[in-house]
Amino acid sequence: MRNITPADDPDLSHLVDLIDILPGPEAAGFWDEKGEGGASIGSKIGWDLKQVLGGQCSPGDVDYFAVHVLKYLGRGNKYISEEKITQKLRGVHGLPAAGHAWVEDATRTAWTLVTRYSLTRWRGTRSTPGAAWTEI
Repeated sequence: MRNITPADDPDLSHLVDLIDILPGPEAAGFWDEKGEGGASIGSKIGWDLKQVLGGQCSPGDVDYFAVHVLKYLGRGNKYISEEKITQKLRGVHGLPAAGHAWVEDATRTAWTLVTRYSLTRWRGTRSTPGAAWTEI
């Protein structure tokens, strides 16, 4: 299994860039919200980013990173709201449209990565895309 770096995948690079315009890890008021399992969202995203940026990122690691973005920062999540993202987004001074665009872009990019690296696992035993529909 080969390692994946942001240089290998422009969508992964873009998602890292999007995270970079959120507050840094020292911003406990933003990242300390608890996710599933009781760990802070900041620690989950931070661990993911260390894997991605450390050159030791497997397809499964990319998937975890993207799923964490969807779950904790994506559209309609129950953890870090779009309003909170809007307030803390660097350089946009609370502009609602920018916060909305960030959430939409992060959601779309994360979903692209999840399907790229997990779709074959989700498909299960169906080796040919759409095969179940041709057997009806």
